[in-house]
Amino acid sequence: MVAIFVFMAFPAFAAELSVKENRTRSGIVNVAVPYISGSTGGKQIDNMVNRAVLSYVNSQMKQVLSRQETEAFESTHPEPRELNDMLHYNADLVKYTDKKIVDKNTEGRVTASWYVQNEYEVKTAKDTFYSVILKTKTYTGGSANVIVWKAMNFDLKDGHLMELKELFDAEADYAARLQTLIGYQQKGRARLIRHIKGKNVPEPAPVSITGQENFYVDNHYNLGIILYSETSGAKPAPVGGDSAKTEESPETNVTDGSNQSDVNRQSETRQMEVFDISLNDFADLIRL
Repeated sequence: MVAIFVFMAFPAFAAELSVKENRTRSGIVNVAVPYISGSTGGKQIDNMVNRAVLSYVNSQMKQVLSRQETEAFESTHPEPRELNDMLHYNADLVKYTDKKIVDKNTEGRVTASWYVQNEYEVKTAKDTFYSVILKTKTYTGGSANVIVWKAMNFDLKDGHLMELKELFDAEADYAARLQTLIGYQQKGRARLIRHIKGKNVPEPAPVSITGQENFYVDNHYNLGIILYSETSGAKPAPVGGDSAKTEESPETNVTDGSNQSDVNRQSETRQMEVFDISLNDFADLIRL
């Protein structure tokens, strides 16, 4: 039973972490960002984590700006260090991005109205460990929306961004275990699609786990791994940071990249799959 694992350091959860929301909406840009306080590492670690999260969200807004527009904003907004300054920077960038998009729409430089949205999902919020998924949705032209997911997991003792491999014993063959468990889910999903939707989908290709995949850990110590594949049918591949989701809808999803507003970001379409794995299926391999 899961209860027997509550004293394990996977990660070592303790008191609740305070997570608040900073939401700024300006016209067609709507951005919600979580920020923390009360980590076991203290205010310095809080700031380190908040800076990482806010910097990522800001980078997603800058994706829809030209290089010149980004440089113009940054010339009047030095990189913030304290939380209040970080939140003001984020809010100002929301307003600036909205203005630039409105200008493009008004001047007829785009064929349909662009927009930017950011939401988030907190998976775990303890004073020793913080796991959050940042979900950005944009439209920057073309036939589809773009959805980008970024999972971030922080060790709040020192503030570092954790990798999947850090959750397991150094000697543990966790990759083989996870590959097997994911393989079962892949085959099950393919079977259900054939049976329920009547689609003739091919057998899924095996995945390869490297230890640098995009992942999250929930409050019950269960693990989520996000993998993506080319929409052309290439085999799922690990995502070491941002993940992209393609659904059976007009929405297209891509992996994140550098500032590409002069390039159609939707040319790099990916299909995302999320695999939830119970702690009971790999508890013998975790680092205690």
